[in-house]
Amino acid sequence: MAEKRFRDRRDAGQALLLELTRKLAEPPTVVAALAPGGAIVAESIADHYGVPLTVLSARKLTTPLAPDLAFGAVDEDGHSVMSYDVVAGLRLSPEEMEPERVRVWAELKGIRARYPAPALSSFLPAPSVVLVDEGLATGLTMEAAVAYARRCGAAEIAVAAPCASATAAARFKGTVDRFVCLLVDEAFETIGAYYQAFPPVSDAEVATLLARRASAPSR
Repeated sequence: MAEKRFRDRRDAGQALLLELTRKLAEPPTVVAALAPGGAIVAESIADHYGVPLTVLSARKLTTPLAPDLAFGAVDEDGHSVMSYDVVAGLRLSPEEMEPERVRVWAELKGIRARYPAPALSSFLPAPSVVLVDEGLATGLTMEAAVAYARRCGAAEIAVAAPCASATAAARFKGTVDRFVCLLVDEAFETIGAYYQAFPPVSDAEVATLLARRASAPSR
């Protein structure tokens, strides 16, 4: 059974911040959270460093044949990353995968339009970016986020998450400049299993958080 390490997402963000301050030599230029849940984890990190907080929308790609098994992930620009082992195992053709990418991308564009913060690309190129999520199960959505940030000109990328599966953690070894995670579990369950309270986070909550930060006095 997973250890319920964190009280809630805000507690996880505070704990993650302590580790980040030990691992980052310089403050980041911008903090970007994978929405929706990652935004709550990331808020205290952006506040501590006094840098902009934005969100990045990415979502897993699945097929009706295996709805619980992601074969890839797509970002808000429509670019995708693939789990080629899963693609091969499911014997998926490009003709089967492309409609799912287009469908999910359309959903992401609608969601992103409701967030009152500039896209991460508007802060890039930049010297350093911290990408934050509430946890990494497969790591595919974060991999899509890393590819997005690299494509847009992030010179240095740190990936930060309170918890991760061993598989997800291995995905970022050697592919990002810093990987900061408080709990890497070989027997990873669901992300929520590591939180005492893990309620759903709505797009409206994220929009309110971003609007509040945008209206706060500059530090």
